[in-house]
Amino acid sequence: MVTLFMVSLTGFFIFAYLDLARAQRNIEARSQAWNAALAMAEAGIEEALSQVNPGVSVLTIDRSANGWGTSGGGFYGPVARTLPNGSYGAVISSDTFPFLYATGYVSVPSIPAIISRTLRVGTTNAPLFSAVLAAKHNINMGGNNIFTDSFNSANTNQSDNGRYPFLYPSRASTNGDVASVSGLVNVGNSDINGQLLLGPTGSDNVSSNGKVTGGITNDFNYEFEDVVMPQTNWFQPFVTNSMPIGTNNYQYVFGPGLPYPNNGGNYIVDNLNGNLYISNVNVTLKLTGSATPGVIWVAGSGTTAGKLTIYMDGPSFKVNGSSVVDGGLAASLCYYGTTNNTSITFGGNASFTGTIYAPEATLTQSGGGSSTYDFVGAAVLSSANINGHFSFHYDESLATTGPKRGYLPVSWTEL
Repeated sequence: MVTLFMVSLTGFFIFAYLDLARAQRNIEARSQAWNAALAMAEAGIEEALSQVNPGVSVLTIDRSANGWGTSGGGFYGPVARTLPNGSYGAVISSDTFPFLYATGYVSVPSIPAIISRTLRVGTTNAPLFSAVLAAKHNINMGGNNIFTDSFNSANTNQSDNGRYPFLYPSRASTNGDVASVSGLVNVGNSDINGQLLLGPTGSDNVSSNGKVTGGITNDFNYEFEDVVMPQTNWFQPFVTNSMPIGTNNYQYVFGPGLPYPNNGGNYIVDNLNGNLYISNVNVTLKLTGSATPGVIWVAGSGTTAGKLTIYMDGPSFKVNGSSVVDGGLAASLCYYGTTNNTSITFGGNASFTGTIYAPEATLTQSGGGSSTYDFVGAAVLSSANINGHFSFHYDESLATTGPKRGYLPVSWTEL
């Protein structure tokens, strides 16, 4: 009897120990699945973010593309994916600023059970241009009397009928920010009427005669996404070479019907070396070779004003002498440089009114000194080297009505 009792007691303890080990294993497996389910849900959020961020310069985001389907019940999707460690399902709301929902699933065979976790992420549409001059790397403001400031083309009290108010200095403002993610910003003797925004590894050099009115921060964050070329049919424009408008002859002229040789649309030009005129139509140009334009003039006003969008697929874009690149309003002339575009040069008294997004290009400016509109709008570049007397005027309306760089998360909630 004693032997039987001892054997039974030993067996009970062995059983209890094995049951405890099994329970511990199941708890650990469930805990691992719980964590893995969150990773699956985050993978679904990442795919949804990719869907609503197809790339810079894509003007219309098609939420139904890539298998997400048409909107039903206020949502696009669901899209379901199976991965080696689990699966997820994701949907995108049809709101102006979409909410992204994703549920991650992980199976625990030893219980058995399927663990799920659901996330909701809110978004906002971030502007492509939030500073007058932003770069990945170095910005060298080595000239004399360089300064930045801002105005608002959408506000008559902060502009001159939409233009920079050089005749009304009191209408200008101090949001002419300059930014760099990882380079040295050599302010030197320049006056930055705004903030100097630096990334965590960025640095600055401000001389005793330089000024940064808005202070210096080290938390600037920006994704320099590559430019996406539109998938469309490109046509060869009719060349005039001698059509006189005002005091200039134009190589290419675009307008609504006769007498204009070209209407609005999408055109491809191999080598641009003359003047452009756009009146009351929307024109998109794909430039495949190096470009040395003279005058680029976007005319018209109000709701029928012209608009020019340039996709620079060649290596260099160079404006010499006293040439003018003028979109009228900054938002009316949009320049996008692809990964092939590595150089943008403005020489002499050349002036520019518009926006430039060329994250692989170096902007070089030399000369300046007499132009009122040296640079009006905003630019995003790889780096910038400025020598001469230049002024940079940021159009604050670009932050609200200008091009967007995509939807960014602003809230994260587990449901």
